[in-house]
Amino acid sequence: MIQSRPISAGGHLIGVAAQTDREWHLIAIDPRIEDLHGSRYADAQAAERMARRVYARETATVANAWSAR
Repeated sequence: MIQSRPISAGGHLIGVAAQTDREWHLIAIDPRIEDLHGSRYADAQAAERMARRVYARETATVANAWSAR
């Protein structure tokens, strides 16, 4: 049976961790984490941590670019 877990950050759905066999795969929904799409993890928590970390970094990068204008 395939299990899945939504991953959210800042109140936004950014991805889904889906289990297949013994691995978890990240399905990116938000474009800021699209580089992680299809990446594999040992558990859903690892996928969630990575997605949130990249989302936070990319969100900060965009915010800094706007404030520099």
